[in-house]
Amino acid sequence: MIRLADNRDIEQIIHIVRSAQEALRDLGIDQWQDGYPSTEAIAADIEQAVGYVYCDNDDHVVGYAAIVLTGEEAYSQIANDAWGTPDDYVVVHRLCVDGTSRRNGIAVKLMQHAANIARRANIEAFRIDTHRGNIRMLAMLDKLGFEYRGIVYYTSGERLAFDLNLDTSKMM
Repeated sequence: MIRLADNRDIEQIIHIVRSAQEALRDLGIDQWQDGYPSTEAIAADIEQAVGYVYCDNDDHVVGYAAIVLTGEEAYSQIANDAWGTPDDYVVVHRLCVDGTSRRNGIAVKLMQHAANIARRANIEAFRIDTHRGNIRMLAMLDKLGFEYRGIVYYTSGERLAFDLNLDTSKMM
């Protein structure tokens, strides 16, 4: 089940974030090794009603994503004509799954949930970015049909940006 996160979920979400940080570190990736995402970032997602959790059958939180319909400032670093999608889009940030639940399709389900939220809001575009070394995320984006559009820069480094047209997507 996927639902909006609330403050009671923060401890479980942070546990998942720490698990994801360890997995990235084990892959030799510097993404999320600087304390991000922090408890404050997760609390802000919850306050803004953009934080979503995936719960198992026992109602334990095993996945998390921030699903945002208001855009991402960093994406303006890529020229509008380089994007293959309209300016109104959904973006997913802080997507992570607990280490004991990985490879069970939870990340894909959270991505599909984001696509459904976008469609209900009459948004046909999906944009996302990730670290170039995050091979699991890159493989998922490829499987879902996302297309590479360029590089965006955050204070934590560069990220590869992708988009997907939800109207023509066969996977979402």
